Amino acid sequence: MVRIAFVTMGAFLAVTTGQLFAQQGAALREVYTLVNDANRQILEMQSAIEQTEARLSAWETSLSRASATRSARTVAPGRSEGELAALGREIANHPVTASASGGCRDDLQSVGQADYLNSALTRLPSINACAQSIAPRVRIDLPFECASLFWKVGTSGALNLSGHVQNPGDLDALRTRFGTALTKDVVTRPFPVCSALEALELPLTSQDKPSIRMLSGQSNILFDDSLAFEVVTPDFYAFFYLAYLQADGTVVNLLPRRGLMRPQHPPRTVLRFGDGREGRQTYTASAPAGTEAIIGIASRSPIDALENLEQGASGQYTMRGASGVRDVDQAVFLDLLNSSLDEEYEAGGGRREISAEVLHITVVQG
Repeated sequence: MVRIAFVTMGAFLAVTTGQLFAQQGAALREVYTLVNDANRQILEMQSAIEQTEARLSAWETSLSRASATRSARTVAPGRSEGELAALGREIANHPVTASASGGCRDDLQSVGQADYLNSALTRLPSINACAQSIAPRVRIDLPFECASLFWKVGTSGALNLSGHVQNPGDLDALRTRFGTALTKDVVTRPFPVCSALEALELPLTSQDKPSIRMLSGQSNILFDDSLAFEVVTPDFYAFFYLAYLQADGTVVNLLPRRGLMRPQHPPRTVLRFGDGREGRQTYTASAPAGTEAIIGIASRSPIDALENLEQGASGQYTMRGASGVRDVDQAVFLDLLNSSLDEEYEAGGGRREISAEVLHITVVQG
């Protein structure tokens, strides 16, 4: 009989809440109310999966007793694969799974696919690991110009705020309100990096995402130094988008579509840019100094909003307005990216389909 063990964190919260209330007073009460709500969602999801387990066990028994010629399309009276698949989708789309990796969400959705009974024993370790990786992750909204901030409860029950804000003043305000210990994992990320991280908030949580690294190993790049970098696509066939946000406010599309359809990249494809080898261009840092970002987005299906921005032979991002065609600046590009990904997630497609990475670079005058 297939069994799925899920680990919850209620005991940790019960102990830690009392301890921190005594230490921090009323300042954390609202936070812990939110965190406990998230923990309740985990328990609800566990209950849904346990109900699915019971049905799977009954169907497994029914199958084992059925004759070899019996159709597997209906495994028990009144039970159908469609019903099981619907339960699987409900579990995979549960709000708390937003804090899990893309692979974890794939495993959760497998609880309900037609071949689940045949593959469950081999997938069980990863499903259990997925369950243990899910923890309450509660967004905190503060009146900052740009920020992505979340309360998290670790496996030991410790509470901390993680994420980023756009400037040191906002970070000081956080530390004044919540203390240094609870905000030690919050970092500052100036524009445009902050806005890119905010727009790609959920795709960045995936463990199955692209990687981006400077070939020099440096993040502070002096004028005339190399800006060569390497990208590795994620472990699935992906439509891949790569944008460079420069310190002068422009957006460069480094992988424009060549033809009617954007090709898919095979898993773990290695792409190099700016090193001057094998016919590639040479990229070097130049004025103006400032913050730059490389954004890589992988999707199992084309992202219409980005496809529609590619205009002309160069494939660069442009828009047509009352005054004609113009290049898309960083603020407009990031706003469009944010809204288009929100639409993907609201439609259910982005939950399992999109992952991303952002590399922060600072160009400085030597």
